Amino acid sequence: MFPNFFLVGAPKSGTTSLFYYLTGHPDVYMCPVKEPNYFSYPYIQRQNLYYTTSNVTSLNEYESLFDHVQNEKIVGEASVSYLFYKNVSARIKNSVPNAKVIILLRDPVERGFSHYLMDHRLGFISSSFEDVIYKRSSSPLLHLYYQQVVELGIYFHQVKRYVDSFGFEKVKIFLSEDLKNNNSSVMASVCEFLEIDPHIPLDSEKQYNVYRRPRNRIVRSLYSIKLLRSAGRSVIPVTSLDTIKNFFLIKEKKPELSPETRKYLVNFYKKDILKLSDFIGRDLSAWTLTA
Repeated sequence: MFPNFFLVGAPKSGTTSLFYYLTGHPDVYMCPVKEPNYFSYPYIQRQNLYYTTSNVTSLNEYESLFDHVQNEKIVGEASVSYLFYKNVSARIKNSVPNAKVIILLRDPVERGFSHYLMDHRLGFISSSFEDVIYKRSSSPLLHLYYQQVVELGIYFHQVKRYVDSFGFEKVKIFLSEDLKNNNSSVMASVCEFLEIDPHIPLDSEKQYNVYRRPRNRIVRSLYSIKLLRSAGRSVIPVTSLDTIKNFFLIKEKKPELSPETRKYLVNFYKKDILKLSDFIGRDLSAWTLTA
């Protein structure tokens, strides 16, 4: 069995929150493995990305993720890697021609900085944010850091590929700012798009994957060991991961970008933002502000 709904990204744009919100709807079955990456794994593997994701690589394994579907109208999965890689939308279209797709987007400057902070916390990146965006780092993985932090925020062609494959009637684009600030309105729109009951009360106020840092140096050292994180993900249910993270990580005020860095990145993204704004019919001028 294949899903009929895909939540495809962008990373650090609220996909985890929306995944959990939809999990609580009786008309929705969300894949118990978040980010199986079935349709993108050949490209992730080819790049040898530094993440330790457990990609689902076989058709039988992928279909088995949906063995427990009962009478749910919507059967979905969420893999944020599906948005960036060029051929994924076509692969999904070939397998599920009538699939519905939700894309969550975030101010690309804020998205990239948040992505950097996550990767730095996890021990993947030791270079400074500026050394990544200005390509000053001497790390042999700089090209991958730059991809994850900067290139994933070049949205226009990523979004257009899905619209070209499925049409606007099957693709719904939301902004993470809307999900955060107008939660009830966005969730009603999500339910309308998925054609499920919008009156079901959902636990949709909690925000997931907010900025947190390791509780102390010992926790940071342990948290940076990829093998331990991979082992934890293999035995801890996805619905319990946030509780575990709350024990090891603490919330605090997120670091801020310097005005010079933000100005540089806004200028870098501005042309793409304007093209995207025109394409999806949304005012994205807030993303072009430098202060």
